[in-house]
Amino acid sequence: MAGVKDLWVDGALFALASPILVLKALHRAVERYRFFRLAMLPAIICECGAEVALVGLWKCSCNFTYRGHLLRICPVCGTIPCVVCCYRCGVTTKLPEAS
Repeated sequence: MAGVKDLWVDGALFALASPILVLKALHRAVERYRFFRLAMLPAIICECGAEVALVGLWKCSCNFTYRGHLLRICPVCGTIPCVVCCYRCGVTTKLPEAS
């Protein structure tokens, strides 16, 4: 009889947790979509109206220099840049994170 009671408790907990898990999965999917959509763009527009190129020559925080898209995983330290700076006005724009 204890096995049936545990099954009901597990079922009730699953039913209560399911909406939360679905919301978390949707949030994660939206964040990944935003990241991959930006990773396909060659440039973004800054607040000042200037075009900030995302393809070019980049230097990682570990001092590794590479040519290509900014949102590329560094082969040395394994990080992805989280900000990009506008060369016209100096404003830093936060990029979506890859999760």
